[in-house]
Amino acid sequence: MPFKAPHVSFVSFAVEATSSGIVQVMIVETDLHLNPKHRSYDHPAVQRLVAAAQDYVQANMEGLGHVRLVSTRGGES
Repeated sequence: MPFKAPHVSFVSFAVEATSSGIVQVMIVETDLHLNPKHRSYDHPAVQRLVAAAQDYVQANMEGLGHVRLVSTRGGES
């Protein structure tokens, strides 16, 4: 089942191997600014995206899973 949510342009998956085990990572590219100090930062939209991604991970991934948000917007400073 693909992950779809507002402000999402691309989703990919990765595996991180650490000394404590394997972690699945869902990488979500978004057009939202993720720097809270940026004038265009939309806290409620970011929180909704995080919650939707967390819900997806819990329902669709086995084992420990993380979500990584990556902004496709420039000017993050």
